[in-house]
Amino acid sequence: MSGTTIGAGTDMTSSLPHRIVRTFSVPMFLVMMATPSWAQEGLGFAKNGGYVGMSGILDFSFGGDTFDGESIYKKVNGDEILILPKFDGAQHALRAVFGWRTGLGAFELSYDRSKHQGTFLEFPGEATFHALNFDERIFLMREHRIQPHLLVGGSIPWMTIKDGSFLDPEVGDGSFRGFGINTEAGVTVFPHPRFGISTGYRYRIMWFDTASGVSHTTYQLRPRFHETTGSVVVTGTFTF
Repeated sequence: MSGTTIGAGTDMTSSLPHRIVRTFSVPMFLVMMATPSWAQEGLGFAKNGGYVGMSGILDFSFGGDTFDGESIYKKVNGDEILILPKFDGAQHALRAVFGWRTGLGAFELSYDRSKHQGTFLEFPGEATFHALNFDERIFLMREHRIQPHLLVGGSIPWMTIKDGSFLDPEVGDGSFRGFGINTEAGVTVFPHPRFGISTGYRYRIMWFDTASGVSHTTYQLRPRFHETTGSVVVTGTFTF
């Protein structure tokens, strides 16, 4: 079993603002850069304004870079342990989407939640993955029904592993939290100016830097670790 360590933690309120700043920096930069173009590019086939939608995430799986089914984090000068299971196969998931489109592009806020089965040293387990996403979607060929798109943004991911933390004799859930970068390339079809259907491939890189376990103490991870996900995404949206 390979081993890494968890350091003494700060409380979550002190680390969360830094994570939010990191997450928002990329999409907010793109929004500011695109604003002059939005002011000039009011024309296009799709209707501008607020929209809601739902995404189906197909073949959603982790790259296994760190969730390998063998590694652990252990408290420095302590006995608390958090495990890193290997998640088997791919999962399908749903994502709720809220956005605002103005000419050149759209800013989107979305939320992911998916259940995963996995193993640690051949013992079965399960986990729940969550992510709050802040993305900028850029449309090309805006005067047409069919519009290629590119997406870049940030995310706040967290993973809860059922019975994934140990501090003898107690067992409890383990949780990892961090930040990530989202990218996507695909195409959106507008059967009607208010209604769009898009499909694309989304790739996400995540860095997990804090964790908590059975003691309910928030720890800083040293070293922090990264994971990747890749999936096909199909999204339907309706603009008000």
